[in-house]
Amino acid sequence: MIDDDYMLAPVLAEYVRGTGAVRAKAYFAERLKSETSPGTTEMVGASLVQNLRFVLTQAAPFADSPSTRTLLAIKDGFMAGQWRDSDEGIGRGKYPFDVNAALVPAALDAADELFRGGLLDPYMTTEDRVLFAKAGAMARVWHDRAAPFFHVRFTADEARQRITAYSATVGVPAAPAIAALGDQAVSYHAISLDADGKPVPIVHSDEGFVLLFGRPSPADLDTYVSALMLPFPAGLMTGIGMVTANPVFVDKVAQARFMPNAYHGTVVWSWQQALFAAGLERQLARRDLPGGVRAKLVKAQSLMWQAIRATRGLQNSELWSWKHANGRYEVVPFGAGRDDVDESNAAQLWSTVYLAVQPPRSVTPPRKTR
Repeated sequence: MIDDDYMLAPVLAEYVRGTGAVRAKAYFAERLKSETSPGTTEMVGASLVQNLRFVLTQAAPFADSPSTRTLLAIKDGFMAGQWRDSDEGIGRGKYPFDVNAALVPAALDAADELFRGGLLDPYMTTEDRVLFAKAGAMARVWHDRAAPFFHVRFTADEARQRITAYSATVGVPAAPAIAALGDQAVSYHAISLDADGKPVPIVHSDEGFVLLFGRPSPADLDTYVSALMLPFPAGLMTGIGMVTANPVFVDKVAQARFMPNAYHGTVVWSWQQALFAAGLERQLARRDLPGGVRAKLVKAQSLMWQAIRATRGLQNSELWSWKHANGRYEVVPFGAGRDDVDESNAAQLWSTVYLAVQPPRSVTPPRKTR
């Protein structure tokens, strides 16, 4: 897996930024058993510097020479390398969107912030200080140059044709999606790039990582959130949740690998909805959003929580599937069908994130009174 190394720093920086600075200083000085030298110990701060050193070293080639070839790729010989850990998870791509467009830039931002805050000074060498001093500039390159490689755009006419054809394949009416689309082109980020650097144009929910860890421009928020919140099969929204992938814009062969019986296909992952909801809340806390963009994010937030509430009893599950019958979506337990590739974990630890991710007051239903 290549994504986990880039998750520690952003979460830790957020903690330190709040009320954790004093506690962090004491914690960094504690000793842990060394994983690289059995029988010895190392300070937590030294372990953190080791992680951040790795992050900076891995990110340096792209920062020096931005191209698809210097993006971070899943390991050779593997078809998966991030949370979509099935062979078809990122559409047989090599360069995953979430790692390159969200997690690496966020990790570089955090490395720069932690370095400037001085908490890591006792654990750094002279060489470390030279390397860490470049983190801010490296982050800016990754923010500006990585995501555009994943950009995909279809005109309104192209989108309508593909939505109509795909809707027949999956048995879902096209009319609501086409009506919501109107005359707008569809712009979004591909789920990955293939080995040649070409976008794999599957619509996906990993934009939630950008919402939670990044600070997209208002224009990008408008474009990409709007595309994802379109009704399936144009975007990701269904009556029983946000599907984690939508292959409407790939060929029929690839579409067949992303059906409702695929582990990372057109299915709903509980924690991905929580990620997206938390990301929307973070973006709405900004003060630089134009009124129109803010209104769209508020609408998206309301729609997301409406979908989450529709399957409240499944929130702690890993994922679920669906069928469309009698004009509406109905939940189908993943693993119940003979063609399902796996079965859902009924009590997935990361789905308990709803203990912390709560709807804002603006979308919380009023309590019933007697």
